[in-house]
Amino acid sequence: MTPIVLFVPYIASSTNVGTRQHWTARKREVDTCHMLVRNAVRRAGIGRITVPVDLTFRPRLGKGVRRRDTSNYSISLKNLEDGLVAAGVLPDDRGEYVRRVILEPPMVDRKAETGTWIEIRAAQEQAA
Repeated sequence: MTPIVLFVPYIASSTNVGTRQHWTARKREVDTCHMLVRNAVRRAGIGRITVPVDLTFRPRLGKGVRRRDTSNYSISLKNLEDGLVAAGVLPDDRGEYVRRVILEPPMVDRKAETGTWIEIRAAQEQAA
C-alpha cells in the first residue's frame, strides 16, 4: 500500500478543555470533525483500506493559534481517527485495523491553514 497523506482543517479544543465540555458541545465538535474528514477523504479520492495501518497525526498551527503541549492534541487525534471510520476509510479503529497511532509535535506555519496532517500507511510487522 502506498502511504496516503491527507490534510484536514481541524484541531479540537485542548485535552484540558475537552474533558470538561458539556456533552452537547463535545458532540457538535465531533460531528464537525467527521464532516471535515469526509470532505477531505472525498476530495482526495480515498477508498476503503482493509489492511492494518499505522496512523501519524501532525497538527499545523496557522495564524493566531496557540501552541500546546503535544499530548494536548490527543482529542484531535481521537476525533480524526473516528472520522476516518465514519467516512468509511477504515473498517474500525480497534487494534486489528489500527496498529499504531503516532502524534507528532505541531508544525507552526503562520501563513498556512490550521489543521492536521494525517499519514496512513500499511502497518509495519512487529518483531516477535
